[in-house]
Amino acid sequence: MRESPTGRGGAFDMLENKEPCNSGHEIAEGTYNQKSIQFIARRVIVKLKDVEGERDLEDSVESVVSTLSAAEGSKLLRGPGPSGRMVILLPEGENVIDWALRLSGNERVAYAEPDIVDWAQVVPNDTRYVNQWGPPKVNAEAAWNLETGDPNVVIGIIDSGISMTSGALDHDDLSTSGRFTLGTDFVDGGTPRDFNGHGTHVCGIAAGKGNNSVGIAGMNWNSPVYICRTLSTSGSGSSADFADAVEEITDYAISVGKKAVINYSAGGGANQTKKDACQYASDNGMLVVAATGNDNGGPVIWPAAYSTTITGVVAVGSTDSDDTVSSFSNVGPEVTVVAPGRSILSTTPTYTVFIPGLALDYDTLSGTSMATPMVTGLAALMWSRHPGHTNAKIKQCLQDTAVELGSGSFDNSWGYGRVDALAALRCGDLVLPTKIGHLCVPSLLSSSCASLLTICKSHLAVCKSHLGVCKSLLVFSCPKSVLQICLSKLPNLCPSSKLTLCKSKLLCPEPQTHLISCGEFKSVLACPSAVDACPSAPGGCFDPGIVERFDPVDIRIGKLERQIGELRQEKWYKADIGDNPGEGGGDWFYVDDDGEIHQV
Repeated sequence: MRESPTGRGGAFDMLENKEPCNSGHEIAEGTYNQKSIQFIARRVIVKLKDVEGERDLEDSVESVVSTLSAAEGSKLLRGPGPSGRMVILLPEGENVIDWALRLSGNERVAYAEPDIVDWAQVVPNDTRYVNQWGPPKVNAEAAWNLETGDPNVVIGIIDSGISMTSGALDHDDLSTSGRFTLGTDFVDGGTPRDFNGHGTHVCGIAAGKGNNSVGIAGMNWNSPVYICRTLSTSGSGSSADFADAVEEITDYAISVGKKAVINYSAGGGANQTKKDACQYASDNGMLVVAATGNDNGGPVIWPAAYSTTITGVVAVGSTDSDDTVSSFSNVGPEVTVVAPGRSILSTTPTYTVFIPGLALDYDTLSGTSMATPMVTGLAALMWSRHPGHTNAKIKQCLQDTAVELGSGSFDNSWGYGRVDALAALRCGDLVLPTKIGHLCVPSLLSSSCASLLTICKSHLAVCKSHLGVCKSLLVFSCPKSVLQICLSKLPNLCPSSKLTLCKSKLLCPEPQTHLISCGEFKSVLACPSAVDACPSAPGGCFDPGIVERFDPVDIRIGKLERQIGELRQEKWYKADIGDNPGEGGGDWFYVDDDGEIHQV
């Protein structure tokens, strides 16, 4: 949270003391930069040039106030935060566009512009469905077997708020103790209570609690959620409020050492304020996932349209249950991916709100607003599983694993495809197929070490680190075996840490069988690294074809096996592996986070 500028005195005395009123925005229209725009009446966004120290900041604000002296009665609605942005409220009758141009000429101002209006991107639909078709369509059930959300990833919801009664969360699927942080209500002040219904619905899609025997299941069940309200009772929003909310959530994530995936199921025209906010989040390693808009195939709205120029922005369109692009979904080269968005069942406030006919507790809505939080929740799952991934890597994985909905690898209507949750979560996993006789056991390594062969998750890497394969002798011809991973140090000072290569042996006291049957194969992965211990059991035979579906790293295991000098003379080893163990020994290899093979 940034410090409030109130109480500083001087020019800051013009800061308006605004009481909560649950009012909507007064919308005006005009032409700015040769484009027709809608903007918040009487409001001008002013971005100061870089300042050094409190005195320089005071001088800059005084300079803006001096320029405004001709508009008697102007108010500093919001003082400059760390980014140097402030919002001016002009008196009745003043021309916002003229004043934006005039303030831009101030030598201490980087730019000034009207406060462009954003709108919630929802198509109301009073038809209620008794189940959710979206999660099965994107393979969510299989994805939840791998990950349901980690505390180290924050889901930011910038919208119309969340269902609350008497200042407390009141929805069965959106009230897990300690999970929700109530951020700023930029519309009215106070707590971010939802008077529209849009925000509660969006929040349920991204983060509704799953497997709790009530209601619906959101995409991400466990990651923390940070709520900011920027959309009014009628669903309109301010670009200045959006920018402040993005910065607030980004700053919060930085302060607690987490990643943030910020959902914005709204948008409108372009302006520098939105662009700067998205760039700020992206530069600090976060993601902004935004709706492409519901203009029936019109151009992608902002901030989603920044997806092609800002790494940390993902633009999401909508699909119907038959995997066709929804008729209302906007199109263009900025579309990143699409997701289910028509007739989506999710949470609604427990009380009557602005959206006509919206049922209490649960109802269906349609729009790119509904598709966007599904991708937000998924991105948070991906980061939970792969904490070492950058925002660029998460975005790339969403694109690379999406299901193409037509010919070619990209289309302006569906982008890179409809998201596939299971494939997206596996993006970045390293699959090492190990053949012994006729048995093929796929071993799955990822930056968070969530193995297909384990029933738990071992977070061996909490930052960018090179996860190496230890120098090991792996013999799977034992009825029982234990792989002991050496003690590793995982300092909190990331990202400079590396997992040190270690030496370990997996050996039986004496070989007991030639071929391995499924019933005999038992292994335990023990991690004495103060992280956790991961018991594992494959639970069945694996066909080499299975490995193909996991998109395995192209390693010729036979070549690696020839390096096991201690075993190549054993008759039983020759019998199972072959009579050509190869020459030499002592060369070892490891796999880094990007799947590259290196010789030790």
